Amino acid sequence: MSRFERIFSTIRSELQSYPGRMSGSLQDTLCMVTALVLADTLRVPGIGLALALILLLQRESPGITLLHTVQMFGGAATASLACFVWVQVTDGTEVFRFIGFLLLVFFAGFCMTATRVPLFFTIFGFYGFVALSAWDTHHSANAIVTATLYNLASLALALGTASAVNFLLRTRHPADALAEELRKRIRLLANFHREQAVMPRKAGMSALHHQLVQYSHAGDLKLNELYEEVRSRFPRRMPPGVHFRIGVLARAMEQSILAGFDSDANAADAHLRIAEQCDFILDQNLKRPAPPSEDAPERLRGIFTELNLYCSVAQEGVTIRHDAPAPARSFRFFHSDAFTSPDAALYALKLTLSASICYVIYNAVAWPGILTCVVTVLFTGLTSTGAMKQKQLYRLFGAAIGGALAILVESLLFPNMDSVTSLVLVTGSVCLLSAWVSRSPRIGYTGVQIAFAFFITDLAGFGAASQIAPARDRVIGIALGILVMWFVFDQIWPVRTSHALEAIRNRVVHNANAMTTSAKASKMAAMRAEVSADLATMQTLLQSAWFDFGKGYREELVRSSRLGRETEAAAARFYSNMQEAVESHPG
Repeated sequence: MSRFERIFSTIRSELQSYPGRMSGSLQDTLCMVTALVLADTLRVPGIGLALALILLLQRESPGITLLHTVQMFGGAATASLACFVWVQVTDGTEVFRFIGFLLLVFFAGFCMTATRVPLFFTIFGFYGFVALSAWDTHHSANAIVTATLYNLASLALALGTASAVNFLLRTRHPADALAEELRKRIRLLANFHREQAVMPRKAGMSALHHQLVQYSHAGDLKLNELYEEVRSRFPRRMPPGVHFRIGVLARAMEQSILAGFDSDANAADAHLRIAEQCDFILDQNLKRPAPPSEDAPERLRGIFTELNLYCSVAQEGVTIRHDAPAPARSFRFFHSDAFTSPDAALYALKLTLSASICYVIYNAVAWPGILTCVVTVLFTGLTSTGAMKQKQLYRLFGAAIGGALAILVESLLFPNMDSVTSLVLVTGSVCLLSAWVSRSPRIGYTGVQIAFAFFITDLAGFGAASQIAPARDRVIGIALGILVMWFVFDQIWPVRTSHALEAIRNRVVHNANAMTTSAKASKMAAMRAEVSADLATMQTLLQSAWFDFGKGYREELVRSSRLGRETEAAAARFYSNMQEAVESHPG
């Protein structure tokens, strides 16, 4: 298979349907179209800037959507306020505006890398730049402040609409949601152990292993919340022993994570028995499997025993236990190495240098339409060159598609449209396309850029757009930003994917060494959250390593793969130490 055939095969697989993709895409489309209609009705300008940001929200549940909404709007509002104060204090002179721009980008870049809330500071940098760059247009102060406030209002309208729609379309029957969440975890365990039975010596963590780690890190908090809601609202729909089964399932998942790091060649039969036990839990009409043999690994026999207990409780019913301690919650704002490692500061310096070069260029040639070069730096300036090139490719590709669609709609359809209905149908079609692409496992960022390019071009005002220059300028600005970042990030100051993976490995090793029996529960929870996030980041970096083209490409792939295996080994030691620490704690 040639390279182009592999590329098209990958794109085709990324765009294939999966359960929930169409419903989720329709929900995203409903959010964007509703926000557009409300903005036109209320005459709120600037909605084109905010609509695409809906696709950056996490839409798994209303609570997560609301959390991301607060982060994004809080970042935009804080940045706008900071810009107002800076301009007021410095009288808005060009020199001080440039200094303020440098401080803004450096602060946003540092916090994007050093904190656990990168989304807040990404939006902080983006809207801060939009607010500061408005003063370069030399409009009146009243017009600039009004436009900035309208941008905030349109963002609040778009994000608020998305949160409201997600809340209204949430699961109406928490009992069904609880049962589905339990089945989802059982299916994951079945697939994971069946994979281990077929490929017990597979190098590295599989996608199912990573998914198991993420579910285990999330813990049983969501399940317990659904349990409490069902118990309070629908007590008659509460199956027997649910609370006890939740705890049993959480322990089985914890042990399965550790089993995934083992390399016992004699464990295949035990893994298969566990998978069959999970199948039996899901379908009681199947034949109940026999337990693993006595020579099977003790951990796997323990998992089978836990699942057997889960099944027995479901059949016989037990008294619901409420004496289990609640999981400790902890939040660490900064990463553990934020102020001990120079990586965050160096990244912020590179981001500031790239953004300042773009800022000087587009002001020097007096071409404000290509200010997307700075936006490209803010949104695609990732720590490793591989991840950066991957995101830049998606951004350029998405902007080209969105710009082409915008030009076609503006040239062929807008002259024949005379109602809101036609606008909704045309815009809704593009929204559905971008929402579908945005839910791709790997190329989702392309969907965001399709929507962004289309909205900026065709929804610049309340009337029909009559200029195609915004689409052209946007693509040129993105290309300029990519060129500048290639020069700064890839030629002057490169940080290869392997360097980022090495930092993750060192962090996981540090947490594994710090996970002792004397560790406090809050510290253990914080370290577990960090290791879980690092494992997810590691998986993304290993995928982006294929985009790290340049000198020593093959050597970079080999080194990245080796660091990934070392990180997984450190994670196995961390989880093993955590289990010992939990068992040694009283109660």
